[in-house]
Amino acid sequence: MKRKTFTPLRDQKVNMEPRPVTTDQIDGVMNSSAALDEKMEKLNELRQAHSDWANRQPETDGKPLLRYIDDAVKRLLHDDKLEQKVEVA
Repeated sequence: MKRKTFTPLRDQKVNMEPRPVTTDQIDGVMNSSAALDEKMEKLNELRQAHSDWANRQPETDGKPLLRYIDDAVKRLLHDDKLEQKVEVA
């Protein structure tokens, strides 16, 4: 959470912009049958969209979902390396 001094509710300006990226979208990309480069491109687009959204939201930094996306990228790369090793063996 971003540090902020207390502001009464009547004085707060709430930005009601909906969250553009969900974990379901990330899981959908991970489970798709698309090529590795297409998955990486889509995950990068989702990460950028979430980062832009989080920068516009004063009450959150958006770190948990960014970590989730980064972990998905790591899993994707790791799984691809395992598949290549299996093909060689």
